[in-house]
Amino acid sequence: MAVTRMRAATILSLLMLAVSGCAQAPVPEPFPQEVADAWVERYGANDAAGIAALYTEDAQLLPPDLEIVSGRAAIQEFFARTNPPGSAAIEIATVETHVFGDYAHRQGGFLLKGPDGGTVRAGKFLELWKKADGHWLIHRDMWSANAPAPATATPDEPA
Repeated sequence: MAVTRMRAATILSLLMLAVSGCAQAPVPEPFPQEVADAWVERYGANDAAGIAALYTEDAQLLPPDLEIVSGRAAIQEFFARTNPPGSAAIEIATVETHVFGDYAHRQGGFLLKGPDGGTVRAGKFLELWKKADGHWLIHRDMWSANAPAPATATPDEPA
């Protein structure tokens, strides 16, 4: 009988420890989807300054086949050059997100769509987000295409 009471007391103590540990675990902050959605809207509006404002001051872009683009001003110039009016529209699909303290990560895929709605390019991306002054901003942004760009014939080359 004493052994049964001791077992019951031990089990009860362990349960109380487990419950108290769970009660103290902080609820993770949700991924800042509204900022990610704003990026897509600003990209679609060819708003290079608006896109750059969603990055930290010391952010870096790691575009395929190019040097690293560092800093908000350089990021604005990059998007002004690579996303002028008439550029392909973009669709983003998030695969996973994780928030850990003042940092978050997002992985996903993208489709660039031509004027007829057809896919011009497909690829994947990985982002590191940082909370700066209470606001979530993109800190590192890397992407690549799933396949090489289709070759285009020049006037001097046979098709």
